[in-house]
Amino acid sequence: MEDTEQFNIRLPKALLYDLEFVSQHVKINRNDWVRLNLAKIIMDTKGEIIGRFEKKYVDGFLTDEEFKKLAGFNPTEGMKEVRAKELGYKEKGKEEFRKYAQELARIFKDESKKIYFDGYLKKIIKKVDSEKKEKNVNK
Repeated sequence: MEDTEQFNIRLPKALLYDLEFVSQHVKINRNDWVRLNLAKIIMDTKGEIIGRFEKKYVDGFLTDEEFKKLAGFNPTEGMKEVRAKELGYKEKGKEEFRKYAQELARIFKDESKKIYFDGYLKKIIKKVDSEKKEKNVNK
C-alpha cells in the first residue's frame, strides 16, 4: 500500500453539498473524487511550473545547477541541445543588431541621409498601421 498522510481541510457547507451532489451522480465516493481531482490539479500545476523552469533554462536564464535545484532533476540532453541552439541564435541576433545600429549611426551623421531615412521610416510605420487596421477589420 502507498505511504499516505492524513490531510484535513475545512470546507464551506455549500461546497460540501455540491461535492456530495457530484459524487452521487458520478457514482464515486466523495473522498476518492476529491483525491483524484486534487491529484490532477497538482500534476497539471507541477507540469506548468517545471515547464517555466525549462523555458528559463533553454533561454539561458538558469544554469544547470539552478535548474536542478528548482526542478529537482538535471536538464535533459534534449534541453541542452535546444539551449545551445537558442543561445547561438541570440548571439547571432546581437551581432546583427550591433551591425544595424552602427549603420544607423553612420547614416545619421550625414544630414541628407537622415532626411531620406526619416521619410522611409514614416512609410514603414504607415504600412504597419494599415496592416493592423486591416487585421482588426477582418476579425
